[in-house]
Amino acid sequence: MNQRPTRAEIDLDALAANYRALQEAAGEREVLAVVKANAYGHGAVACSRALEEAGARWLGVAIVEEGVALREAGVSARILVLNGLFDGQAEACLAHDLTPVVYRLESFADLQALASSRGEKARVHLKVDTGMGRVGVPLGDLPAFAADLKRYPEVEVEGLLTHLADADIRDLDYSREQVARFGRAAEAMAAAGRPVPLRHFANSAATVRRLGGEAGMVRPGIMLYGARPAPDFDPSVPLRPVMRFLTATAYVKRVPPGSPVSYGRTFVTKRESVIATLPVGYADGVPRKLSNRGEVLVRGRRLPIVGRVCMDLTMVDATDFPDLAVGEEAVLIGAQGDGRISAEEFAGWAETIDYEILCGVSSRVPRVYLPGDEATACESSS
Repeated sequence: MNQRPTRAEIDLDALAANYRALQEAAGEREVLAVVKANAYGHGAVACSRALEEAGARWLGVAIVEEGVALREAGVSARILVLNGLFDGQAEACLAHDLTPVVYRLESFADLQALASSRGEKARVHLKVDTGMGRVGVPLGDLPAFAADLKRYPEVEVEGLLTHLADADIRDLDYSREQVARFGRAAEAMAAAGRPVPLRHFANSAATVRRLGGEAGMVRPGIMLYGARPAPDFDPSVPLRPVMRFLTATAYVKRVPPGSPVSYGRTFVTKRESVIATLPVGYADGVPRKLSNRGEVLVRGRRLPIVGRVCMDLTMVDATDFPDLAVGEEAVLIGAQGDGRISAEEFAGWAETIDYEILCGVSSRVPRVYLPGDEATACESSS
């Protein structure tokens, strides 16, 4: 069946190049490539395979279900489940050789019971809260928590981690304080007779800013996909955008002055105009916030979005191209000719962050994996 022209092109060569750039920035430290949230909207299976080929030995997912999907697709790298376990998930974790992040004794108990019954060890990474305020054993509770771990001899704590709250801002004082607290957490584990060989806390920003100390692993995410952690963040490493989000004109018409466009008549033409309709809308990942403020690229030039973005359709003012035809390419994110719209700029129009925009390109938008003749298309985002 022929598909509508809306798609997301994923450049796997760019992904591999970004991984190598981040590996160089990490130095001797292991790089755990974060592929949670469907690889930030880029397609977890294809991206994980490409990252494995580029040398990644560790991948990070948010939830057990994401890890299971990668295993079922044949991904063999170590997989860390960053958000931990929900009740009843320990069995799936062990069955699919996933390494969970844990911060509750109940998770240790579940894993101990299963590992003991199977005659094997369960490997975990223990999370401590050094100031992010989400999940993790509070630093003050860690000595008692560590002492309790002797009740779970079949659960091996091979990693210790935390998460930095604002490593992407100019002032690193708070991040350095978190790193110092993390050092105290490692000392508390050693004092309890549970030294942890592998430690990690560095996200994308901390990786390139060389925050890491003695930690043996880093966990880049957004920068793998060619985007920046914050608008004013200088990545200091070469990055290539991985996603190009595009469509093509589905309908072109000439209208007189005074013609309303889309719901609510929030845009009315002031001149004779050419209005082009694009088969993409907020159900695909074009936020309604872009109504009357976003832009798209056509023939390498920017055309304004006019009227309200609809669920399935978006209109642009193409009066500058009176000869515009149905089927001409329109780029929402990415490069075309001499023009380029970044995910960050797109996010600015939507008053959000590029993370949300990339993750928000919906599952009904096919991902087409490049390069060249090796490109493959997927019906969904998986």
